[in-house]
Amino acid sequence: MPGAYAEQDIECAPLGRLRGMHDAALAGGLIHRAMRSALYHRVWTEAGVAPEAIRRVDDLQRIPYITGGTLRDAWESYAPDEILCSNDVRVWFATSGTTGAPKWTPYGRAELDLLQRTALRDFYMCVGDVTGLRCLVFATPAPFISDGAGYFNLFGQIRRGIRIEYLLTSYAPEQARAALGLAAARPPYAIIAFPSLAMRVAEIIADEAPAAARAAFRQDRTLRALAGVVATRVMRITARHVLRPRIGVFAGEALTPFRDPLRRAYGLDPFELYAMTEFPCFHLDCPEHAGMHFWTDTCIPEVLPQAELSREEHDGIVPRAVPLLDAPPGTTGELVITTWTAALPLIRYRTSDLIDIVGLERCGCGRTHPRVRIHGRRDDLINFGLIRFSTMELENRLQSLTGPSAVSSWQLHIVREDYRPRPILFIIPAAGADPARTAADARDRLLDIVALRLGVDNGLVLNPEIRIVDRLDDERTWSGKPKRIIDRTAVAQP
Repeated sequence: MPGAYAEQDIECAPLGRLRGMHDAALAGGLIHRAMRSALYHRVWTEAGVAPEAIRRVDDLQRIPYITGGTLRDAWESYAPDEILCSNDVRVWFATSGTTGAPKWTPYGRAELDLLQRTALRDFYMCVGDVTGLRCLVFATPAPFISDGAGYFNLFGQIRRGIRIEYLLTSYAPEQARAALGLAAARPPYAIIAFPSLAMRVAEIIADEAPAAARAAFRQDRTLRALAGVVATRVMRITARHVLRPRIGVFAGEALTPFRDPLRRAYGLDPFELYAMTEFPCFHLDCPEHAGMHFWTDTCIPEVLPQAELSREEHDGIVPRAVPLLDAPPGTTGELVITTWTAALPLIRYRTSDLIDIVGLERCGCGRTHPRVRIHGRRDDLINFGLIRFSTMELENRLQSLTGPSAVSSWQLHIVREDYRPRPILFIIPAAGADPARTAADARDRLLDIVALRLGVDNGLVLNPEIRIVDRLDDERTWSGKPKRIIDRTAVAQP
Protein backbone atom coordinates (compact mmCIF):
# COMPACT_ATOMS: atom_id res chain seq x y z
CA MET A 1 0.00 0.00 0.00
CA PRO A 2 1.16 3.63 -0.50
CA GLY A 3 3.26 5.00 2.34
CA ALA A 4 6.46 3.05 1.79
CA TYR A 5 9.74 4.84 1.16
CA ALA A 6 12.56 4.22 -1.26
CA GLU A 7 15.01 6.36 0.75
CA GLN A 8 13.27 7.06 4.04
CA ASP A 9 16.30 8.66 5.70
CA ILE A 10 16.38 11.38 3.00
CA GLU A 11 12.67 11.64 2.23
CA CYS A 12 11.86 12.29 5.89
CA ALA A 13 14.98 14.31 6.76
CA PRO A 14 14.49 17.45 8.91
CA LEU A 15 14.56 20.75 7.00
CA GLY A 16 17.72 21.71 8.86
CA ARG A 17 19.53 18.72 7.39
CA LEU A 18 18.26 19.58 3.89
CA ARG A 19 19.53 23.15 4.29
CA GLY A 20 22.87 21.72 5.37
CA MET A 21 23.07 19.71 2.14
CA HIS A 22 22.76 22.94 0.17
CA ASP A 23 25.57 24.68 2.03
CA ALA A 24 27.72 21.54 1.78
CA ALA A 25 27.30 21.41 -2.01
CA LEU A 26 28.44 25.03 -2.34
CA ALA A 27 31.33 24.63 0.09
CA GLY A 28 32.38 21.43 -1.69
CA GLY A 29 33.60 23.16 -4.84
CA LEU A 30 30.43 23.33 -6.96
CA ILE A 31 31.04 26.91 -8.09
CA HIS A 32 34.73 26.26 -8.83
CA ARG A 33 33.73 23.31 -11.02
CA ALA A 34 30.95 25.18 -12.81
CA MET A 35 33.18 28.17 -13.61
CA ARG A 36 35.26 25.97 -15.91
CA SER A 37 32.25 25.91 -18.27
CA ALA A 38 32.02 28.54 -21.00
CA LEU A 39 28.37 28.86 -19.94
CA TYR A 40 29.53 30.76 -16.86
CA HIS A 41 33.21 31.74 -17.10
CA ARG A 42 33.06 35.05 -18.97
CA VAL A 43 29.84 36.30 -17.39
CA TRP A 44 30.95 35.43 -13.87
CA THR A 45 34.36 36.99 -14.42
CA GLU A 46 32.76 40.22 -15.62
CA ALA A 47 30.38 40.17 -12.63
CA GLY A 48 33.29 39.72 -10.20
CA VAL A 49 32.13 36.33 -8.94
CA ALA A 50 34.81 34.76 -6.73
CA PRO A 51 34.06 31.02 -6.45
CA GLU A 52 35.79 30.72 -3.09
CA ALA A 53 33.36 33.29 -1.66
CA ILE A 54 30.24 31.23 -2.54
CA ARG A 55 30.02 28.83 0.40
CA ARG A 56 26.46 29.25 1.69
CA VAL A 57 23.03 29.59 0.11
CA ASP A 58 22.89 33.29 1.00
CA ASP A 59 26.05 33.81 -1.08
CA LEU A 60 24.20 32.79 -4.25
CA GLN A 61 22.80 36.33 -4.44
CA ARG A 62 26.21 37.37 -5.85
CA ILE A 63 25.77 35.15 -8.93
CA PRO A 64 23.77 36.27 -12.01
CA TYR A 65 20.79 34.18 -13.11
CA ILE A 66 20.78 32.12 -16.29
CA THR A 67 17.74 31.31 -18.45
CA GLY A 68 16.75 28.97 -21.24
CA GLY A 69 17.95 31.66 -23.64
CA THR A 70 21.36 31.63 -21.93
CA LEU A 71 21.62 27.89 -22.55
CA ARG A 72 20.60 28.20 -26.21
CA ASP A 73 23.11 31.01 -26.79
CA ALA A 74 25.90 28.96 -25.21
CA TRP A 75 25.28 25.94 -27.43
CA GLU A 76 25.28 28.20 -30.47
CA SER A 77 28.46 30.07 -29.42
CA TYR A 78 30.73 27.37 -27.98
CA ALA A 79 31.80 23.83 -28.74
CA PRO A 80 30.28 21.18 -26.45
CA ASP A 81 33.65 20.42 -24.85
CA GLU A 82 33.91 24.08 -23.78
CA ILE A 83 30.56 23.86 -21.98
CA LEU A 84 30.72 20.44 -20.36
CA CYS A 85 32.02 20.01 -16.82
CA SER A 86 32.54 16.26 -17.12
CA ASN A 87 33.70 13.77 -19.75
CA ASP A 88 31.22 11.19 -18.44
CA VAL A 89 28.36 11.85 -20.88
CA ARG A 90 26.19 8.87 -21.78
CA VAL A 91 23.20 10.41 -23.57
CA TRP A 92 21.90 13.77 -24.81
CA PHE A 93 18.29 14.88 -24.43
CA ALA A 94 16.55 17.90 -25.94
CA THR A 95 13.77 20.22 -24.88
CA SER A 96 10.82 20.68 -27.20
CA GLY A 97 12.13 23.92 -28.70
CA THR A 98 8.73 25.58 -28.47
CA THR A 99 10.28 28.92 -27.47
CA GLY A 100 13.30 28.77 -29.77
CA ALA A 101 15.95 26.26 -30.78
CA PRO A 102 15.93 23.10 -28.63
CA LYS A 103 18.21 23.16 -25.59
CA TRP A 104 20.43 20.07 -25.48
CA THR A 105 21.20 18.61 -22.07
CA PRO A 106 23.95 16.05 -21.35
CA TYR A 107 23.32 13.19 -18.93
CA GLY A 108 26.15 11.17 -17.46
CA ARG A 109 26.12 8.31 -15.00
CA ALA A 110 25.34 10.64 -12.07
CA GLU A 111 22.39 12.23 -13.88
CA LEU A 112 20.93 8.88 -14.90
CA ASP A 113 21.30 7.61 -11.34
CA LEU A 114 19.44 10.68 -10.04
CA LEU A 115 16.67 10.13 -12.58
CA GLN A 116 16.31 6.51 -11.52
CA ARG A 117 16.46 7.22 -7.77
CA THR A 118 13.80 9.94 -7.82
CA ALA A 119 11.58 7.87 -10.11
CA LEU A 120 11.80 5.02 -7.60
CA ARG A 121 10.91 7.38 -4.74
CA ASP A 122 7.82 8.42 -6.68
CA PHE A 123 6.79 4.83 -7.40
CA TYR A 124 7.04 3.95 -3.70
CA MET A 125 5.12 7.12 -2.83
CA CYS A 126 2.05 6.31 -4.90
CA VAL A 127 2.20 2.49 -5.00
CA GLY A 128 4.04 1.23 -1.95
CA ASP A 129 5.14 -2.30 -2.85
CA VAL A 130 6.57 -1.95 -6.36
CA THR A 131 7.32 -5.64 -6.84
CA GLY A 132 5.59 -6.83 -10.00
CA LEU A 133 4.28 -3.34 -10.82
CA ARG A 134 3.12 -3.03 -14.44
CA CYS A 135 3.08 0.41 -16.11
CA LEU A 136 1.59 1.49 -19.43
CA VAL A 137 3.74 4.41 -20.62
CA PHE A 138 2.78 6.76 -23.46
CA ALA A 139 6.09 8.40 -24.37
CA THR A 140 7.18 11.15 -26.72
CA PRO A 141 9.71 10.24 -29.42
CA ALA A 142 13.46 10.64 -28.88
CA PRO A 143 15.40 12.80 -28.22
CA PHE A 144 12.98 14.03 -25.53
CA ILE A 145 13.49 12.82 -21.98
CA SER A 146 10.04 11.29 -21.58
CA ASP A 147 10.95 8.72 -24.22
CA GLY A 148 14.26 7.71 -22.65
CA ALA A 149 13.14 7.86 -19.04
CA GLY A 150 11.17 4.61 -19.21
CA TYR A 151 14.11 2.70 -20.63
CA PHE A 152 16.69 4.14 -18.26
CA ASN A 153 14.43 3.51 -15.29
CA LEU A 154 13.98 -0.06 -16.47
CA PHE A 155 17.75 -0.60 -16.75
CA GLY A 156 18.35 0.96 -13.34
CA GLN A 157 15.66 -1.14 -11.71
CA ILE A 158 17.06 -4.32 -13.24
CA ARG A 159 20.46 -3.37 -11.80
CA ARG A 160 18.86 -2.85 -8.38
CA GLY A 161 16.94 -6.13 -8.59
CA ILE A 162 13.54 -4.38 -8.69
CA ARG A 163 10.94 -6.00 -10.94
CA ILE A 164 8.78 -3.40 -12.68
CA GLU A 165 7.25 -4.16 -16.08
CA TYR A 166 6.83 -1.39 -18.68
CA LEU A 167 4.51 -1.37 -21.70
CA LEU A 168 6.08 1.44 -23.74
CA THR A 169 4.29 3.01 -26.67
CA SER A 170 4.28 6.32 -28.54
CA TYR A 171 2.16 9.30 -27.61
CA ALA A 172 0.66 9.36 -31.14
CA PRO A 173 -2.99 8.21 -30.91
CA GLU A 174 -2.54 5.79 -33.83
CA GLN A 175 0.33 4.00 -32.13
CA ALA A 176 -1.38 4.19 -28.75
CA ARG A 177 -4.38 2.46 -30.34
CA ALA A 178 -2.14 -0.39 -31.53
CA ALA A 179 -0.84 -0.95 -27.98
CA LEU A 180 -4.27 -1.22 -26.37
CA GLY A 181 -4.73 -4.88 -27.26
CA LEU A 182 -1.61 -5.85 -25.34
CA ALA A 183 -2.52 -3.52 -22.49
CA ALA A 184 -5.99 -5.07 -22.23
CA ALA A 185 -4.43 -8.55 -22.07
CA ARG A 186 -1.90 -7.41 -19.44
CA PRO A 187 -3.80 -4.73 -17.48
CA PRO A 188 -1.47 -2.08 -16.07
CA TYR A 189 -1.52 -1.00 -12.44
CA ALA A 190 -0.29 2.44 -13.49
CA ILE A 191 -0.62 4.66 -16.55
CA ILE A 192 2.07 7.26 -17.22
CA ALA A 193 1.19 9.90 -19.80
CA PHE A 194 0.32 13.48 -20.63
CA PRO A 195 -3.19 13.92 -19.18
CA SER A 196 -4.63 15.21 -22.47
CA LEU A 197 -3.28 12.16 -24.29
CA ALA A 198 -4.67 9.79 -21.68
CA MET A 199 -8.10 11.35 -22.19
CA ARG A 200 -7.74 10.98 -25.96
CA VAL A 201 -6.93 7.28 -25.51
CA ALA A 202 -9.98 6.92 -23.26
CA GLU A 203 -12.14 8.39 -26.03
CA ILE A 204 -10.66 5.96 -28.56
CA ILE A 205 -11.52 3.04 -26.31
CA ALA A 206 -15.10 4.23 -25.74
CA ASP A 207 -15.67 4.94 -29.45
CA GLU A 208 -14.24 1.67 -30.74
CA ALA A 209 -15.39 -0.78 -28.06
CA PRO A 210 -18.67 -1.80 -29.83
CA ALA A 211 -16.97 -2.54 -33.17
CA ALA A 212 -14.15 -4.41 -31.40
CA ALA A 213 -16.66 -6.57 -29.51
CA ARG A 214 -18.52 -7.46 -32.72
CA ALA A 215 -15.25 -8.33 -34.48
CA ALA A 216 -14.24 -10.57 -31.57
CA PHE A 217 -17.58 -12.38 -31.73
CA ARG A 218 -17.19 -13.01 -35.47
CA GLN A 219 -13.83 -14.66 -34.82
CA ASP A 220 -14.86 -16.54 -31.70
CA ARG A 221 -18.58 -17.30 -31.48
CA THR A 222 -18.62 -18.18 -27.81
CA LEU A 223 -20.96 -17.11 -25.02
CA ARG A 224 -18.17 -14.99 -23.56
CA ALA A 225 -17.66 -13.10 -26.84
CA LEU A 226 -21.43 -12.69 -27.23
CA ALA A 227 -21.60 -11.26 -23.72
CA GLY A 228 -19.07 -8.65 -24.80
CA VAL A 229 -21.32 -7.58 -27.69
CA VAL A 230 -24.36 -7.39 -25.41
CA ALA A 231 -22.40 -5.37 -22.85
CA THR A 232 -21.57 -2.65 -25.37
CA ARG A 233 -25.31 -2.29 -26.12
CA VAL A 234 -26.46 -1.90 -22.55
CA MET A 235 -23.58 0.17 -21.13
CA ARG A 236 -20.86 2.52 -22.34
CA ILE A 237 -17.54 0.66 -22.29
CA THR A 238 -14.81 2.93 -20.93
CA ALA A 239 -11.08 2.69 -20.30
CA ARG A 240 -11.74 1.55 -16.75
CA HIS A 241 -13.45 -1.59 -18.09
CA VAL A 242 -10.67 -2.38 -20.60
CA LEU A 243 -7.46 -1.42 -18.79
CA ARG A 244 -8.51 -1.34 -15.10
CA PRO A 245 -5.58 0.82 -13.86
CA ARG A 246 -5.31 1.76 -10.19
CA ILE A 247 -3.25 4.94 -10.49
CA GLY A 248 -2.12 7.42 -13.13
CA VAL A 249 1.05 9.52 -13.13
CA PHE A 250 0.60 12.57 -15.34
CA ALA A 251 3.12 15.19 -16.43
CA GLY A 252 3.80 17.82 -19.07
CA GLU A 253 0.71 19.96 -18.45
CA ALA A 254 -1.39 21.04 -15.49
CA LEU A 255 -3.41 18.11 -14.15
CA THR A 256 -6.18 20.14 -12.50
CA PRO A 257 -8.67 20.36 -15.43
CA PHE A 258 -8.14 16.68 -16.24
CA ARG A 259 -8.30 15.25 -12.72
CA ASP A 260 -12.05 14.49 -12.57
CA PRO A 261 -12.39 13.40 -16.24
CA LEU A 262 -9.48 10.97 -15.74
CA ARG A 263 -11.08 9.56 -12.62
CA ARG A 264 -14.35 9.01 -14.49
CA ALA A 265 -12.74 7.52 -17.58
CA TYR A 266 -10.21 5.20 -15.93
CA GLY A 267 -11.39 4.81 -12.34
CA LEU A 268 -7.86 5.64 -11.17
CA ASP A 269 -6.24 7.86 -8.59
CA PRO A 270 -4.38 10.61 -10.51
CA PHE A 271 -0.95 11.85 -9.38
CA GLU A 272 0.79 14.93 -10.77
CA LEU A 273 4.48 14.83 -11.70
CA TYR A 274 6.85 17.72 -12.39
CA ALA A 275 10.14 17.40 -14.24
CA MET A 276 12.24 19.25 -16.78
CA THR A 277 14.70 18.06 -19.40
CA GLU A 278 17.44 20.33 -18.07
CA PHE A 279 17.41 18.62 -14.66
CA PRO A 280 16.78 14.84 -14.43
CA CYS A 281 14.67 14.75 -11.28
CA PHE A 282 11.03 13.69 -10.86
CA HIS A 283 8.83 15.43 -8.26
CA LEU A 284 5.41 13.94 -7.43
CA ASP A 285 2.43 14.58 -5.20
CA CYS A 286 1.84 11.91 -2.58
CA PRO A 287 -1.49 10.20 -1.71
CA GLU A 288 -2.38 13.25 0.40
CA HIS A 289 -2.68 15.20 -2.90
CA ALA A 290 -1.66 18.42 -1.17
CA GLY A 291 1.02 19.57 -3.60
CA MET A 292 4.04 17.92 -5.17
CA HIS A 293 6.98 17.06 -2.94
CA PHE A 294 9.98 18.97 -4.32
CA TRP A 295 13.10 16.90 -3.66
CA THR A 296 15.37 19.49 -2.05
CA ASP A 297 18.23 17.07 -1.49
CA THR A 298 18.84 17.12 -5.26
CA CYS A 299 19.22 20.87 -5.85
CA ILE A 300 19.04 24.30 -4.22
CA PRO A 301 15.60 25.74 -5.06
CA GLU A 302 14.82 29.44 -4.81
CA VAL A 303 11.71 31.40 -5.67
CA LEU A 304 11.39 34.87 -7.21
CA PRO A 305 8.27 36.23 -5.44
CA GLN A 306 5.60 37.75 -7.63
CA ALA A 307 6.26 41.21 -6.20
CA GLU A 308 9.88 40.94 -7.40
CA LEU A 309 8.76 39.77 -10.83
CA SER A 310 6.43 42.75 -11.05
CA ARG A 311 9.25 45.14 -10.15
CA GLU A 312 11.47 43.49 -12.76
CA GLU A 313 8.84 43.94 -15.45
CA HIS A 314 7.94 47.50 -14.48
CA ASP A 315 11.27 48.97 -13.36
CA GLY A 316 13.85 46.67 -14.94
CA ILE A 317 15.44 45.77 -11.60
CA VAL A 318 17.11 42.40 -11.06
CA PRO A 319 14.67 40.45 -8.88
CA ARG A 320 15.90 39.05 -5.60
CA ALA A 321 15.22 35.38 -4.94
CA VAL A 322 14.31 33.77 -1.63
CA PRO A 323 15.50 30.24 -0.74
CA LEU A 324 12.44 28.05 -1.15
CA LEU A 325 12.98 26.49 2.28
CA ASP A 326 12.73 29.97 3.82
CA ALA A 327 9.73 31.24 1.83
CA PRO A 328 6.40 31.28 3.71
CA PRO A 329 3.57 29.05 2.51
CA GLY A 330 1.35 30.91 0.09
CA THR A 331 4.30 32.46 -1.73
CA THR A 332 3.85 32.54 -5.49
CA GLY A 333 6.70 33.15 -7.89
CA GLU A 334 9.15 31.81 -10.44
CA LEU A 335 11.19 28.71 -9.58
CA VAL A 336 14.99 29.07 -9.71
CA ILE A 337 17.24 26.04 -9.23
CA THR A 338 20.93 25.40 -8.62
CA THR A 339 21.93 21.82 -9.35
CA TRP A 340 25.11 19.91 -8.69
CA THR A 341 24.78 17.50 -11.59
CA ALA A 342 28.14 16.39 -12.97
CA ALA A 343 27.90 16.90 -16.73
CA LEU A 344 26.57 20.47 -16.60
CA PRO A 345 25.43 21.97 -13.28
CA LEU A 346 22.81 24.70 -13.57
CA ILE A 347 23.60 27.65 -11.33
CA ARG A 348 20.64 29.93 -10.55
CA TYR A 349 18.63 28.72 -13.53
CA ARG A 350 15.35 30.58 -14.00
CA THR A 351 12.96 27.85 -15.08
CA SER A 352 10.10 30.21 -16.14
CA ASP A 353 7.80 27.91 -14.15
CA LEU A 354 5.49 29.69 -11.72
CA ILE A 355 4.95 27.86 -8.44
CA ASP A 356 2.80 28.16 -5.34
CA ILE A 357 4.41 27.05 -2.10
CA VAL A 358 1.76 24.92 -0.39
CA GLY A 359 3.57 23.93 2.79
CA LEU A 360 6.93 23.35 4.50
CA GLU A 361 5.68 21.33 7.45
CA ARG A 362 5.91 17.55 7.60
CA CYS A 363 3.28 16.07 5.28
CA GLY A 364 0.67 13.54 6.34
CA CYS A 365 2.65 10.96 4.35
CA GLY A 366 5.63 11.54 6.66
CA ARG A 367 7.84 13.29 4.08
CA THR A 368 9.43 16.62 4.93
CA HIS A 369 10.32 17.99 1.51
CA PRO A 370 8.33 21.14 0.66
CA ARG A 371 5.09 20.85 -1.25
CA VAL A 372 4.53 23.05 -4.29
CA ARG A 373 2.14 23.40 -7.21
CA ILE A 374 3.14 24.43 -10.71
CA HIS A 375 0.54 26.73 -12.23
CA GLY A 376 2.01 28.24 -15.37
CA ARG A 377 4.97 29.67 -17.25
CA ARG A 378 6.31 33.17 -17.75
CA ASP A 379 8.06 32.73 -21.09
CA ASP A 380 6.75 33.55 -24.55
CA LEU A 381 4.64 30.43 -24.89
CA ILE A 382 1.08 29.67 -25.96
CA ASN A 383 0.30 26.60 -23.93
CA PHE A 384 -2.45 24.09 -24.75
CA GLY A 385 -0.87 21.47 -22.51
CA LEU A 386 0.87 18.93 -24.70
CA ILE A 387 0.52 21.31 -27.67
CA ARG A 388 2.67 24.46 -27.38
CA PHE A 389 4.05 27.12 -29.69
CA SER A 390 5.48 30.60 -29.32
CA THR A 391 3.52 33.85 -29.36
CA MET A 392 6.01 35.17 -31.91
CA GLU A 393 5.16 32.35 -34.33
CA LEU A 394 1.50 33.41 -34.29
CA GLU A 395 2.42 37.09 -34.50
CA ASN A 396 4.62 36.52 -37.57
CA ARG A 397 1.91 34.58 -39.38
CA LEU A 398 -0.75 37.21 -38.74
CA GLN A 399 1.62 40.01 -39.77
CA SER A 400 2.12 38.25 -43.09
CA LEU A 401 -1.53 38.94 -43.97
CA THR A 402 -1.77 42.00 -46.22
CA GLY A 403 -4.30 43.85 -48.39
CA PRO A 404 -7.89 42.64 -47.93
CA SER A 405 -6.78 40.22 -45.18
CA ALA A 406 -4.62 42.60 -43.15
CA VAL A 407 -4.87 42.45 -39.34
CA SER A 408 -4.74 45.61 -37.23
CA SER A 409 -4.61 43.89 -33.83
CA TRP A 410 -5.37 40.50 -32.29
CA GLN A 411 -5.82 38.66 -29.03
CA LEU A 412 -5.91 34.90 -28.41
CA HIS A 413 -8.18 33.53 -25.69
CA ILE A 414 -7.80 29.96 -24.46
CA VAL A 415 -11.00 28.44 -23.10
CA ARG A 416 -11.77 24.90 -22.06
CA GLU A 417 -14.77 22.76 -22.92
CA ASP A 418 -14.81 19.97 -20.37
CA TYR A 419 -11.08 19.11 -20.25
CA ARG A 420 -10.16 20.03 -23.84
CA PRO A 421 -8.79 23.50 -24.75
CA ARG A 422 -10.16 25.63 -27.58
CA PRO A 423 -8.36 28.68 -29.04
CA ILE A 424 -10.51 31.71 -29.86
CA LEU A 425 -8.69 34.31 -31.95
CA PHE A 426 -10.17 37.81 -31.73
CA ILE A 427 -9.17 40.07 -34.63
CA ILE A 428 -9.59 43.74 -35.48
CA PRO A 429 -9.16 43.97 -39.27
CA ALA A 430 -6.95 46.71 -40.71
CA ALA A 431 -8.62 49.71 -42.34
CA GLY A 432 -9.99 48.71 -45.73
CA ALA A 433 -9.69 44.97 -45.10
CA ASP A 434 -12.59 42.61 -45.74
CA PRO A 435 -13.67 41.07 -42.40
CA ALA A 436 -14.78 37.74 -43.89
CA ARG A 437 -11.55 37.41 -45.90
CA THR A 438 -9.47 38.38 -42.85
CA ALA A 439 -11.19 35.74 -40.70
CA ALA A 440 -10.76 32.98 -43.29
CA ASP A 441 -7.10 33.76 -43.98
CA ALA A 442 -6.29 34.17 -40.27
CA ARG A 443 -7.77 30.74 -39.58
CA ASP A 444 -5.59 29.25 -42.32
CA ARG A 445 -2.51 30.95 -40.87
CA LEU A 446 -3.37 29.71 -37.38
CA LEU A 447 -3.73 26.13 -38.56
CA ASP A 448 -0.46 26.43 -40.50
CA ILE A 449 1.26 26.25 -37.11
CA VAL A 450 2.30 22.60 -37.16
CA ALA A 451 1.96 21.96 -33.42
CA LEU A 452 -1.57 23.34 -33.33
CA ARG A 453 -2.66 21.53 -36.49
CA LEU A 454 -1.41 18.22 -35.08
CA GLY A 455 -3.25 18.93 -31.85
CA VAL A 456 -6.51 19.55 -33.70
CA ASP A 457 -6.05 16.58 -36.05
CA ASN A 458 -5.42 14.23 -33.12
CA GLY A 459 -8.31 15.52 -31.01
CA LEU A 460 -6.14 17.10 -28.30
CA VAL A 461 -7.25 20.67 -29.08
CA LEU A 462 -10.68 21.75 -30.30
CA ASN A 463 -11.02 23.55 -33.63
CA PRO A 464 -10.12 27.22 -33.28
CA GLU A 465 -12.73 29.95 -33.61
CA ILE A 466 -12.04 33.28 -35.33
CA ARG A 467 -14.08 36.26 -34.18
CA ILE A 468 -13.99 39.67 -35.85
CA VAL A 469 -14.44 42.43 -33.27
CA ASP A 470 -14.24 46.23 -32.97
CA ARG A 471 -12.29 46.18 -29.72
CA LEU A 472 -10.27 43.75 -27.61
CA ASP A 473 -10.53 42.91 -23.92
CA ASP A 474 -8.55 45.43 -21.91
CA GLU A 475 -6.62 42.92 -19.81
CA ARG A 476 -3.09 43.94 -18.90
CA THR A 477 0.10 42.53 -17.43
CA TRP A 478 1.42 43.51 -14.00
CA SER A 479 3.23 46.45 -15.62
CA GLY A 480 0.16 47.68 -17.51
CA LYS A 481 0.99 46.26 -20.93
CA PRO A 482 -1.95 44.87 -22.96
CA LYS A 483 -2.20 41.08 -22.86
CA ARG A 484 -2.05 39.19 -26.16
CA ILE A 485 -2.72 35.73 -24.69
CA ILE A 486 -5.58 35.38 -22.20
CA ASP A 487 -5.95 31.99 -20.56
CA ARG A 488 -9.53 31.42 -19.39
CA THR A 489 -8.84 27.81 -18.39
CA ALA A 490 -7.51 28.48 -14.89
CA VAL A 491 -9.53 26.71 -12.23
CA ALA A 492 -9.21 26.42 -8.50
CA GLN A 493 -6.81 23.75 -7.24
CA PRO A 494 -8.49 20.87 -5.42
